[in-house]
Amino acid sequence: MLIDWFTVFAQLVNFLILMALLKRFLYKPIMQALTDRENKIAGQLEEARKIKASAERERIEYVDKIERFEQQRESLLKQVHDDAAHEREKLIKAARIEADELRSAWQQALKNEQNRLHRELMRNTREEVFAISRKTLADLASVSLEQRICEAFLQRLHTLDDSEKNRLSDAIQESSSPIQVRSVFALMPEQQSAIKQAVSDVFSVNAEIEFDVDADQISGIELSSNGRKLSWNIAEYLQDFENSIDRTLTAKTVSQSHSGPDAHVA
Repeated sequence: MLIDWFTVFAQLVNFLILMALLKRFLYKPIMQALTDRENKIAGQLEEARKIKASAERERIEYVDKIERFEQQRESLLKQVHDDAAHEREKLIKAARIEADELRSAWQQALKNEQNRLHRELMRNTREEVFAISRKTLADLASVSLEQRICEAFLQRLHTLDDSEKNRLSDAIQESSSPIQVRSVFALMPEQQSAIKQAVSDVFSVNAEIEFDVDADQISGIELSSNGRKLSWNIAEYLQDFENSIDRTLTAKTVSQSHSGPDAHVA
């Protein structure tokens, strides 16, 4: 079989022309399209990466903002709680101060009323005691109240115990001034003589005695010398009565103070 080299050569040329045409009009556009698509995909991937990075940054910022907000919220809540507690303490303190002031004012008013009632009661009691004493002594003994007071004082003088007698005796002997005898009424001459005789008998002294009227005395007689005193008066009995009244009123005041206007203040 003979080979037609012209035909072979022509077909080879045709093939090369076909390949050139395919490369020019088919392969090159396809490669260009593939390259463009790859570039486009790469661009899209890069854009997606940038978007993802931006989203991650925004997420981190958002989380950071949330954390800061939570911290600020906790701080604000703590501040509000502290302010509320401080205000509550201020209100409680102010209420306690006001309650203390009310209690003090109430107690002072109660004390003033107690003192007023006490003075009025003691004044009325003294007046009644004096009136009853005078009437009773006049009815039973047919002597004046002054006479009975003088007799009671003389009895007190004669019944002194040794220690009190020695103290008065030393005071009388050490004093350069006369013995002072004070009474709420003017002593009769015979009463003065009886007192002088009793002082001489009891203390074994012959001392000068001055008799004075003292309106502040409460129906009694008082002997004094060099700071030492001996007395008998109704005030001693009234004092016991007064102390009893004081104890009663004090107990009543304490009872009322526990149920006073501030009893319900926490």
